[in-house]
Amino acid sequence: MLLPLSEPIVGVDGQLMKEIPIPKGTQLVIGIVSCNRNKVLWGEDALEWKPERWLSPLTKELSDARIPGVYSNLMTFGGGGRSCIGFKFSQLEMKIILSTLVDTFKFSVPKNHDDVVWNFGPVAFPSIGYDTTRPSMPMRIELADS
Repeated sequence: MLLPLSEPIVGVDGQLMKEIPIPKGTQLVIGIVSCNRNKVLWGEDALEWKPERWLSPLTKELSDARIPGVYSNLMTFGGGGRSCIGFKFSQLEMKIILSTLVDTFKFSVPKNHDDVVWNFGPVAFPSIGYDTTRPSMPMRIELADS
């Protein structure tokens, strides 16, 4: 099996390689987090949370990358025959919770707040400034007008 590379590399023998031979039975680990935050694909602001990315047409780099994810050129739920079987259920759960919250509450950011920074690790979390020791997100929550 040959593993195609997104960009050619120079091997230890000095040869230019566009693909890597993978022996049968070799276990591979895919860096899903790296793929989802690849600056070559997503741009210099790849580490920023920007939902509007998916409201615009895909960049040429993303459409040419042929990422095998099941949703929005992301590898979050895997892809192909081994993709997450709970993908659609997960989306449905999020939609139900969000629609209930948005219908019941009014959310706003307090006027006097420090910069909120998103920290990425096994779980993404916000903090005030670059204090990664504890999650924190200033938010004003009120009951919505009925």
